[in-house]
Amino acid sequence: MADEGTQPEEQFVKLFAEVCGIDKVALLVPQCPVTDIYGNSRFIDFAIRTAFFRVAFEIDGLTWHHPAAITIDKFEDDLLRQNSLIHDRWKVFRWTDRQIVEDQETVREQLTTFLASVPGLLGLSDFLPRQLGSVIEFRDHQREALEALESLRHDGKTIALLAHATGTGKTVVAIADARRLGGRTLFVVHTTPLVKQATEAFRTFWPEVTTGQFGGGVREVDCHNVVATVQTLSRSLEEFDPHQFDYLVIDEAHHSTAETWRGLLSYFQPKFILGLTATPERADGEDLLEIFKNSAHRLSLQEAVERGELVPIRCFRVETNVDLTRVRFNAVDYRRADVEQLVTIPARDRLIVDTYLSHVSGRRAVVFCVNVRHSDSIAALFQASGIAAASVSGRMSPTERETILTAFEAGELKVLCACDVLTEGWDCPAVEVLLMARPTLSKVVYLQQIGRGTRRSPGKECLVVIDFVDNTNRHSVSLSLHRVLGQSGYRPGGLVVAPQTVMQAEETKIQAGERPTQAIDILLWVKEFVEIDLFNWQETLRDMISLSDLERELTVAENRLRTAVDKGRLRPDQTIQVGDRAYAYFVNTEERKTEICQHLGIERIEPQTVRRRFLDFCHEMDMSSSYKPVFLLAMLESVDETGTAPIQKVLKSFRAFYENRANSGLEVERGNNRLRRISELDDSSVRRTMLESPFEKFERRSFLKYARDLAFLRFDGHLWRQLTENDKTLLRSFCDGAVTKYFDRE
Repeated sequence: MADEGTQPEEQFVKLFAEVCGIDKVALLVPQCPVTDIYGNSRFIDFAIRTAFFRVAFEIDGLTWHHPAAITIDKFEDDLLRQNSLIHDRWKVFRWTDRQIVEDQETVREQLTTFLASVPGLLGLSDFLPRQLGSVIEFRDHQREALEALESLRHDGKTIALLAHATGTGKTVVAIADARRLGGRTLFVVHTTPLVKQATEAFRTFWPEVTTGQFGGGVREVDCHNVVATVQTLSRSLEEFDPHQFDYLVIDEAHHSTAETWRGLLSYFQPKFILGLTATPERADGEDLLEIFKNSAHRLSLQEAVERGELVPIRCFRVETNVDLTRVRFNAVDYRRADVEQLVTIPARDRLIVDTYLSHVSGRRAVVFCVNVRHSDSIAALFQASGIAAASVSGRMSPTERETILTAFEAGELKVLCACDVLTEGWDCPAVEVLLMARPTLSKVVYLQQIGRGTRRSPGKECLVVIDFVDNTNRHSVSLSLHRVLGQSGYRPGGLVVAPQTVMQAEETKIQAGERPTQAIDILLWVKEFVEIDLFNWQETLRDMISLSDLERELTVAENRLRTAVDKGRLRPDQTIQVGDRAYAYFVNTEERKTEICQHLGIERIEPQTVRRRFLDFCHEMDMSSSYKPVFLLAMLESVDETGTAPIQKVLKSFRAFYENRANSGLEVERGNNRLRRISELDDSSVRRTMLESPFEKFERRSFLKYARDLAFLRFDGHLWRQLTENDKTLLRSFCDGAVTKYFDRE
């Protein structure tokens, strides 16, 4: 049992120290600020956040765990908060305050179990050993890549990213480089089928040593080289010494910032790390090079085709009347549920099959679909039309899936219908046609799909890409081959990318009025180009700032700029329409910000004006609750001589105000404000209210902020030094008057 009066949060810190060690307590960040998926400010009771993992610890009153004890709105809002954390790759662990205080042995046991999977907390290294990294610049072919790797190591680099288009030999380069060093090598992949492929490659290109597998039921850990799946490896780290391997290869490295990869990178300490990827862009928008350092000069898809490493690519676009204008999306991709509902319709599916039958019938093709049901449906349509087709998905057993892929590679099947299962790790050079039936905004997804058909094969003149272009607005246009390659000129059936000599030969014949010799039997073929709008809103917004972020930076009242935009007094530099909602963005330069301030009469808070602006803000006290003046009084009562106050001390004073009113029989709060029920709320709930509402109002104007130790709040340094004792007395008078006026009003 905890000492009487010990807060659950304090007791949790003690339990954490007992499990993880007192030195790890420094990793705990109390009241860690985060944002939910809608950009709203939230707080985590305790958080651990490093470059490689995120853990949230929540200590709740029993009301959180019993929906009947709170409103449904509050319960659903708490669910949104937790879902947002999980979406943002947080591990979330929750206990009630009763458990923390009264059932410590259980909590201690659970902490030990839960944190065993978090690298660094129970005895392992906390962070990825610091690597001096660089990247590889490709000039011609694999020999140049090996020379570049050798040069990097000569310069003391210990980590590199090899970014090379699918089918151009990344795995062979990695094996050759590891073989040159000679040490034990760990090659990590993210799917079981890739284990077999990589193992065969090692045994082919490095036959003089043993290569074993670790995954799919096989655990050959004593071989010179080991090929493993990240899933099996991450669950079995105790079987390996951190220094066991000299060379670590991360295949499909665009997954490397995912949590499972982070654990491996923080555990193993090889002499050299090499990441392999065909798509350096991360699907979630994160910077892959946080791990692999600096910027990679990559051999892109276009460069690989132009150099003859991959086959030329032809394309034609099939426009549909499917309306995707109301599909929700973010900076990463469409909302899958919306796409599934609007795209998987019989008429569009029939168009996909008819397109194949009319223009590329008999060629081996892959159709990329929205989901498994979509894949099954289109495969059935092909079969009903007399085409040997099958649907393949991750729901199948490995044996069943392998049987279908083998039949396709042997030519027994003409069409494969798939969703995500073929985007990585499957190679069939005989693929001649890709039907892009899944709308996507993700360049990673699109390029992975294209990579299934770019390999060279005997008799294969080119890859034919068929883009199905649905009706969207300008800001939600799905990716297509032309958009990915940045080519606005489209000729149906024409070459989009090829070696320069091939492109010139085709253009010469077209200008002469001839049909190119190898224009293949695509029936759509015209001489004229069609212009394509290549507007890319993600690129457009790269150096811009959102309206809400601009409000924070200019330290103006929330919604002041939004109101100016709504009333036409401020024109955004870019507007993104998502469904019925418009998002405003502005050029993120000091010149533009100064122009906006001058136009709207905004005085930016500077060191010389901060005192006056702060006093004016406090004097106005425009309130929908009593929180702001009560919070400021609590701050003034709790700060030390540097203007810094422990959150717990401020909370105690803040809470005492409302408890005193309740004990005196006075109205505690007005309306439906949360603290009206002060007797029902635990400290965690009151603290959350205090930080989300009054503190945030002061923080967004830069008057108050978190100290470096996030367990403390502090006044802005310039402001605190300028405040006199008379100012503080005046502030207390402002606050007392505001509270009296608030509770006395009708």
